[in-house]
Amino acid sequence: MNIGEKIKRLRSEKLMTQSELAGSVITRNMLSCIENGSATPSLGTLRHIAAKLNVPIGYLLADGEDEVIYAKLAQISNIKNAYLSGNYKICRDICAESGIDADDEIYLILAECALSLGVELFNSGSLRGACSYFDEAIEISDKTIYNTEHIVAIATAYFRYMRTISATLSSDMIDESESDIFMAMGDDFARYAIAFEVLENGQRELAQNIISRLDGELPYSLHIAARLNMAEGRFDEAHSQLYKILVTPHKIQEPIMYFVFCDLEICCKELNDFKGAYEYSKDKMEVLQKLLTEN
Repeated sequence: MNIGEKIKRLRSEKLMTQSELAGSVITRNMLSCIENGSATPSLGTLRHIAAKLNVPIGYLLADGEDEVIYAKLAQISNIKNAYLSGNYKICRDICAESGIDADDEIYLILAECALSLGVELFNSGSLRGACSYFDEAIEISDKTIYNTEHIVAIATAYFRYMRTISATLSSDMIDESESDIFMAMGDDFARYAIAFEVLENGQRELAQNIISRLDGELPYSLHIAARLNMAEGRFDEAHSQLYKILVTPHKIQEPIMYFVFCDLEICCKELNDFKGAYEYSKDKMEVLQKLLTEN
């Protein structure tokens, strides 16, 4: 991209007219000639244009890899501010529209954004949308030299949990058999999901150890504790713990609620509370329908 093309693109992105960019320093016709490549701007003209466009003059003069560096410098503060404030969609859009490519730091930020957006959709109960973002996170993470094992592990832990809800959920990037999800232990939900999985495989002591580092009053801990009691046939205690999840002040993700209702239905059946079992079965099916239909 030559100087004129860069100036025209930046001016269009900022919704500036040629007259606004030209100001009182150069004529609109001169700017038009610069943009279409029929005139070469002087250094003074370039300083004026760069200042009006709020970019380093070096960006207008740069070629190839240098251009990428200046493009990054022009946007990196906006990208980091959006990321640190939790505006992952905005951060992702800024990165995508900035024209920055083949940059390891930007790829890492994009992968983290995609992972966070996947978690947001998972928490709201949009499982198919979450799968799409998790795939994006893993695909982008392969493009950076930075260590992204935690991104792959967390995405995989979420995905494997979702697959226990429905086998119709799919991923193009996640290899369930090869991923080491224990790298995801730094994420509270992933820790719970790993404990949930090993408990499903009959590893009760390991499940207890995994969840022991979390607050015992959190829904994650209560659910694993309830499942441990169910495994030991203590359905009264399990029912109490599961009900405590329903009335907790903590926000509970929709996918967890599905399993809470599943387990409450089982407990009620074991305790001969068939009316309760019926009500929780209805709740379970309503949540399942939402989880699999929302995008």
